[in-house]
Amino acid sequence: MNLKLLRQKLGISQRELSEKLGIPQTTLFSYETNTNEPSIQTLIKLADFYNISLDELVGRESDSINLKYLNENESYLIRKILKMNSLELAKTTAYVKGLTE
Repeated sequence: MNLKLLRQKLGISQRELSEKLGIPQTTLFSYETNTNEPSIQTLIKLADFYNISLDELVGRESDSINLKYLNENESYLIRKILKMNSLELAKTTAYVKGLTE
């Protein structure tokens, strides 16, 4: 993931994030501009701060969904979908496809 976009999505400045992580702002800038790579310890701090997995942080895709990383609405929908019978699932799928196509 793009570190700058993650930070901007939360609406915090480089200075604020560097203080929270305990690293110099210039170091954070170098990570965001891809002129330097963070250590594994810093990657862990970043993943913890953004509440995402290390795989997500470094751009690895996963087929699994961890509900703890979803917001309340997303988690609610996933739980409802998992409880549907095949007819309900087929109808819901058709409805969602109609909304998104």
